[in-house]
Amino acid sequence: MRKIFITLQLVFSVGVVSVKAQNLYQMGTSWIDLETFAKADSATTPESDFKKTSKYAARFRVFDIGINPPQQCEYKERPFRVIDDNHIGYKVSPGSKEVKLQTNSEEETLEKVGGNHFVVSIPDGVVNVQRFSGPSGYRVAKYDEWAKLQFKQNIPHTLTAEKGGKEFTVPYLYYFMHTDRFMLFTSLNTRTVHKSVLVDLKDGKTTPIESTVCGVIRADNEIAIKGYVLRDEAAKTLTFKSAMGSWAIKENNITKVITETVVNDTAIIFARYYKGSPTVSLASCSAKTGKVVWVGEVKQPAAGANQIFLSVYKGKLIMEGTQNDGGFLEAFDMTNGKRLYSTIQ
Repeated sequence: MRKIFITLQLVFSVGVVSVKAQNLYQMGTSWIDLETFAKADSATTPESDFKKTSKYAARFRVFDIGINPPQQCEYKERPFRVIDDNHIGYKVSPGSKEVKLQTNSEEETLEKVGGNHFVVSIPDGVVNVQRFSGPSGYRVAKYDEWAKLQFKQNIPHTLTAEKGGKEFTVPYLYYFMHTDRFMLFTSLNTRTVHKSVLVDLKDGKTTPIESTVCGVIRADNEIAIKGYVLRDEAAKTLTFKSAMGSWAIKENNITKVITETVVNDTAIIFARYYKGSPTVSLASCSAKTGKVVWVGEVKQPAAGANQIFLSVYKGKLIMEGTQNDGGFLEAFDMTNGKRLYSTIQ
């Protein structure tokens, strides 16, 4: 396997998160109590909402670029929204007059793909992402609560190639995920280019990764990126590479696989799933050697999985899966992978 150089980012400042109950987990219009797995009427207090107040909250703000790229968000109770290809809107308060901010003064053409313009809020600002056609690439910009520009970074996403004497362009970078500090773009949707770019949302600095990333390994604080899961099409392997160790597993369906991971002491627990396929697997492996600790008792959903979210609540691994016809929730014992609860009949 070719040598891969990766710069791992460390974040030392962690936002304070409420440590109250955080036991109510929302699924659609209903709530599930993670203590008993009984249905609850609603989140009685905002602090009880696990998906919004636990340290895993940022995971649930990661979106499927082709299905639901966010067109609006709030930062310090101030609404921001995408107006059109060249502008976003901003209000000092929800009831005030909207200010129109120009984000594309050159009026360059945005690429006609899903998620070519979106906004997300992070703890210290609002991030606006635009995907232009051709070599212009992505533009990642960050604004404060007064809509003052903090940084603006361009990221190339297209290569020019030649075939049969004719030039053609190959777009290769797509939004993959973000934490409260980093945003990752990767070549997951192409087989001809294998590159990824990590953007530090604090200052806009970028870190290139000479491989296709199909999963990230977050640090315990859920903000820093501790490592990556890398896709190697030639060898048909997934390489788990982090400061804790590096190891690989075989993957026959390499071009469609996506992984979601959580770190638990010295182990990496990961779900392996495939876009449009009902197959989901769960395993815990030594973070250092890759030795299997346990394999989860996963029930297979009837419909194809679109996205998987992993989190932990009091020694229980929580796995939520989204589907075209709804979603499912399962819980497992962190020590042995035994299934404790499932909404799948």
